[in-house]
Amino acid sequence: MKAISVIMVLIIAAGSISGCLSDSERQISDEEEDLTPLRINHIQVKGTHNSYHLAPIGPTIRAYDYSHDPLDVQAEEQGVRQFEIDVWWDARGQLYVYHNQYDVRSNCITLEECLTTLLDWSNQNQEHVPLMIWIEPKEWVEQSTDNTVVIDLQNMLENIEQEITQYWPRNKTLTPDDVRDGSETLSKAITENGWPLLDDSRGKAMFILLSSGDLRESYYEKYPGLNGSRMFTMSEPGSSEAAIFSDTDPIGNGDEIEALVRDGFIVRSRADNAEDGEADNNDTSRLEAAISVGAHSISTDYPEEVDGIEYWVEIPEGTPVACNPISAPIDCTPERVESLSD
Repeated sequence: MKAISVIMVLIIAAGSISGCLSDSERQISDEEEDLTPLRINHIQVKGTHNSYHLAPIGPTIRAYDYSHDPLDVQAEEQGVRQFEIDVWWDARGQLYVYHNQYDVRSNCITLEECLTTLLDWSNQNQEHVPLMIWIEPKEWVEQSTDNTVVIDLQNMLENIEQEITQYWPRNKTLTPDDVRDGSETLSKAITENGWPLLDDSRGKAMFILLSSGDLRESYYEKYPGLNGSRMFTMSEPGSSEAAIFSDTDPIGNGDEIEALVRDGFIVRSRADNAEDGEADNNDTSRLEAAISVGAHSISTDYPEEVDGIEYWVEIPEGTPVACNPISAPIDCTPERVESLSD
């Protein structure tokens, strides 16, 4: 009898709670169930070019005359969700981060420091959309009177892979294996099944090898089909590993970018380049083109306002991330994508 009484009380209580829901609350609940699930390729984010870069001290050429705040400040205060890191081998065993031997200042000195800075921010903001972290290995050739040192490319890639594994947890990494999920190839997984759901991917990062030619082929030799790899690669159309593309000319190649976006692939593009004059002339045509053709990440040297320059990049309707104008479903809203300020 006691058991029956308890059950009756629970039924009555559940009915009372249901009865307390207003018509508007029930309507909101029903609407949420009917919303189209958002996927990783339904978003548009702001990125930074050479995200670690600090302008040289003293006179310099225009191409080097820009500076970025620390990576966590970019993420927290400027809404940056795509980063680019140049990596150099060093005989002391570290992977150092800088542009070139004439342009060496950086807001994070090593790859370890860069990743740790971003990971700390990510751990404090677990609802962020996946960060896209492009890694560009640099080959250093040092010549002296009696020797020439050339980096072995395969070893360089292994070192990068090891540091990603060491300094970024697997459960916070979205890898090619995660996207493939049993499909024959990575490309087929994307075009036939789509990218993982956005809500299942929050708080994670995607690493992409920013390289082509022999270096990329060397990576494929180590990870055929990108099976077991921590990084995606800068893709070529038609390849079985195709997933993420980079096209920095959204004006001249806008049709090609939009076609890739409609096919389900992710595309990185550029809004400006310090030496090309967009910032100096407040020329937003490249930025507007990148936005309109649906580039998923739009990289800039100017993610915030700088004294003396009227130009900087914001993603329209981003909070800080926006719905992709080409690939997102019609019921996508920026608040559904990401709104860390709430």
